Amino acid sequence: MTISSDRDHNPLGGRTERSEGRLPLSGVRIVDLSQIGAGPYGTSLLGDLGADVVKVEPLQGDSFRYVDSAFDHGESAYFFGVNRSKRSIALDLKSREGLEVLERLVRDADVFVVAFRPDAVKRMGIDYDTLRKINDRLIYCSITAFGESGPRADQPGMDILAQALSGMMGVTGEVGGGPVKVGVPIADFVGSFFVGFGVCAALRLRDQTGVGDKISINLLDGQVAAFANYITAYDKTRVPFRPQGGGHPQLVPYQPFLGSDDKHFILAVLNDKFWNKLVPMLDEYDDFRDPSYTTNTQRIENRDELCGRLQTIFSKHPAEYWLRKLEEAGVPCGPIHRLEDALEDPQVLANQAVTELTHPEYGTYKVPNNPIRFENAATGPWGYAPRLGEHTDEILGEVGYHENEIQALRDNGILTS
Repeated sequence: MTISSDRDHNPLGGRTERSEGRLPLSGVRIVDLSQIGAGPYGTSLLGDLGADVVKVEPLQGDSFRYVDSAFDHGESAYFFGVNRSKRSIALDLKSREGLEVLERLVRDADVFVVAFRPDAVKRMGIDYDTLRKINDRLIYCSITAFGESGPRADQPGMDILAQALSGMMGVTGEVGGGPVKVGVPIADFVGSFFVGFGVCAALRLRDQTGVGDKISINLLDGQVAAFANYITAYDKTRVPFRPQGGGHPQLVPYQPFLGSDDKHFILAVLNDKFWNKLVPMLDEYDDFRDPSYTTNTQRIENRDELCGRLQTIFSKHPAEYWLRKLEEAGVPCGPIHRLEDALEDPQVLANQAVTELTHPEYGTYKVPNNPIRFENAATGPWGYAPRLGEHTDEILGEVGYHENEIQALRDNGILTS
């Protein structure tokens, strides 16, 4: 059973009739067993686009419900941030009856998302070969840390390990400094974007073939894929990449500089066209028409000298002064925000990049808007992160369970009480 095509979701957590028509993923039901970050955020994004996401949690809940206590004990801000636009059912999957409930959910599902290690999936009897016998149209999305084969396949994994193994931490940090983790769980979130991308592509493939398929996504591959502009260059030159602080190993000048007020700003000379716009602006301070700076390749070779000279000039005036001058010259530039500043940036506000949800107990809270916008379909976050098992009776009723059957499952400890 799928959600009705004439129903929409509102940001207060309920559903309202829609007059504008279907959302892009209206009618798609996703059974989501994932926990922590990559899977939950990926399915939230799909929920924003209209999919009916049923989050199947263990009786004690997703472990990241308890990772902090910003809202309440068992109500973490981390969980609230990555689990919007879905419904929750809490189920004992270690029991025969619990697995029977899951099988009934899978029978009517379009997509199944799981983020357990390959050995655990097989042991639980929820591997692809098993579930496709129940529903041959099922799109099975497996999320792992390292992949489903190879020496690390059955090892526990997480965001920081994917960043470490992929080389991401090895290119992040200050010049000459030690490795630094990216400030957000970038391996998890890149993985979540691939979940959305892969599921939408698999749905399209099913339109053509009539049968489902398995999608395999892992955090390590996602981080390696993020090196698209580095791997080929290293292969051809064998020159290793090392941390450049706020700079870029392939572009100069493309980094932070410091104004006289001790505030940093970004100067981003992406190509020679922008360099040719920058040079006339600097003529009153120094001569940068040296032929050794003409091309980006030459500027890379002379990085330290060039950037040192630029910093000497930028030390003469406040950051705002330089941002104004650079914008007038048509040279890419911008302030460097902390998160609290970014949330108030005029462009972020104009983009409506952040939106607000309302929880019936804890009130309003902010989440990132879905970055995928449609001209006519009103996509975006619609519901607060659900309370543990909040929609159990509703979901089971939709797949054919009667009230007395639901109560029996509850009495036997298969569902939350």
